[in-house]
Amino acid sequence: MMPTLRLFITFLLTNVALFAHPHIFVDIYPKVNIQNNKATSISIQWKFDQMTSSMLIMKYDKDKDGQLSKKELARLKRSAIKSLKKNNYYLKIVIKDGNTKIQKLDSFVVTINKMGRLIYSYDLICSFEIKESNLLFYYKNYYIAFMLKKSLIEPLNKNLNFSIRKVDNERYFGFAMQIKDIK
Repeated sequence: MMPTLRLFITFLLTNVALFAHPHIFVDIYPKVNIQNNKATSISIQWKFDQMTSSMLIMKYDKDKDGQLSKKELARLKRSAIKSLKKNNYYLKIVIKDGNTKIQKLDSFVVTINKMGRLIYSYDLICSFEIKESNLLFYYKNYYIAFMLKKSLIEPLNKNLNFSIRKVDNERYFGFAMQIKDIK
């Protein structure tokens, strides 16, 4: 194969790969709130990666003082809530009989931790039978990679028997929290 053709093919394959990888990495910490063997809400915390956090803070820090004022936080919060709603909260709740709907978003808070990571904390009000349910965290376009680790969320869900699995198909990449039952 000619060196020029080899270089061209390498260039094409490299650029195709760039379009197929995530640009945003989010650690997710879900806590299923239970009453009478039913989930009543899911408390969720998103911790963005350092790069995305820096970019979002720069984008919303209009006075460029390195901090987000109440007004700047309110703008970021409105934008984040709009994105969450538009994308079905990046969550699909699968139960025995099909899927269930999230009734509403509640208590949305934006903070920045000591490491400079942006954090979204919120509750999703819903109602579903716990046994044999799945919480699927995903984004359909591969731009966001959600990370869900059992060791990090187990302390939040001491009362649940669950496992974590990767979900990677041709439409999206994500993680599922498979809830077997209540302990």
